[in-house]
Amino acid sequence: MNAKKTKKKNFSISELVLLGIAAVILAAGGIMHVYASNQQIDIARKIDAAQKEIDQYYAGVSMTNVKIDRNLDRYLMKEDLLARGSALRETDPNQLEIVNPGADGVAARVAVRVEAP
Repeated sequence: MNAKKTKKKNFSISELVLLGIAAVILAAGGIMHVYASNQQIDIARKIDAAQKEIDQYYAGVSMTNVKIDRNLDRYLMKEDLLARGSALRETDPNQLEIVNPGADGVAARVAVRVEAP
């Protein structure tokens, strides 16, 4: 009974070839896993950069809207015109003349009569 236990088991050529192929497959799988992980990290960084750029554009648009609103504010515009000494003055509502559409169907227009002071 002890004769079988003392016999030394050697690997055959086919077992060594299969072991080598398995090692190559595992190594290739590991390399592909690392490559895919790096690609995911690169894509995530690109997405973050694009999101930051979009946020900067939104901030720029909102700042432009604030500047436009500030320039169109009638009270600030009135003060600015007075500070510059401009000849432009507020239109009196009595100076407006409403023109109804004619026979050609043109929409109603508002005409301003300017009377010399």
